[in-house]
Amino acid sequence: MRRPAILCVSANPALDRRLRLSSLRRGAVNRARTAEAFPGGKAAHVAMAAGALGAQAVWIGFLGGAVGEECAAGLGKLGIQVVAVPAKAATRLNLELIEDSGSVTEVLEPGGAPEPRECRRLVRILAQGLRRKWRGALVVISGSLPPDVPPSFYASLVALARASGSKVFLDTSGAALEAGLEARPDFVKPNRAEAESLLRRSLPDLRSAAAGARALVERGAKSAAITLGAEGLVWFESKEGPAWAARLPDQKPDSTVGCGDATLGGFAFAAMRRLSGEGALRLAAACGAANCLAQQPGQIARQTVQSLVSRIEVLRRAI
Repeated sequence: MRRPAILCVSANPALDRRLRLSSLRRGAVNRARTAEAFPGGKAAHVAMAAGALGAQAVWIGFLGGAVGEECAAGLGKLGIQVVAVPAKAATRLNLELIEDSGSVTEVLEPGGAPEPRECRRLVRILAQGLRRKWRGALVVISGSLPPDVPPSFYASLVALARASGSKVFLDTSGAALEAGLEARPDFVKPNRAEAESLLRRSLPDLRSAAAGARALVERGAKSAAITLGAEGLVWFESKEGPAWAARLPDQKPDSTVGCGDATLGGFAFAAMRRLSGEGALRLAAACGAANCLAQQPGQIARQTVQSLVSRIEVLRRAI
């Protein structure tokens, strides 16, 4: 049986460098005990999670310089098909600093601005692929936009994917999310802070967060989830509802980087398998929880996901 294809589009990938140290002292020399590097950016984490579940994961994005080559090699080793759009600007490097106390500090570079011809090439590759070898694939567009790329860029990709007959999921923030909603993606998944910024109101609890997800549907998305960190997530499944909430089992994460992306990968895989309602929500939430136990962001274990599915507390809420 042909594996479902999930195309993960990244406009602003990164190489993530994780440093472990006893404590972080501002304004002083800090020495790390260990250092690790692995492919990063939200789309990479989604591709890793989807691939771990059994999907045919394809990653498409701009890559430049030696850092870009290292990203491509790392994704390839995980069995992810890499379609690189060569970029003149070097791929960015992000830092994750983990202290013995459990505190995690992230320093994210803005990324280099892709040239207009490079943007056109990415669009052309995606359009041609969706008409041919990736026909019927689910498209996931996630992450920030690099400098000088207009907010409408993601909206144009959403429109392109929908015109090809593909379902398209969007996970971004700010003006890119606002513009993307107007293109009517099938699903959006901001985190709480991103949703609060867009909706210009606080979402302090499950009920308000579920109402926020409904507001995202009213603004153009066909379905919307909002991730809430340790509190779990809410999901407004369609314009007609219902609203769902999922609470995660108690566990001590090494790092929460990539948990929202793993959740999105779970939603994408569920959609490809035609799961809906409680089944889809349990799988997506279990993927996010499994990421807390993974050695590296996005690199969840399928067995861990399966063990967590039954431990997810699911609520159906009236909004």
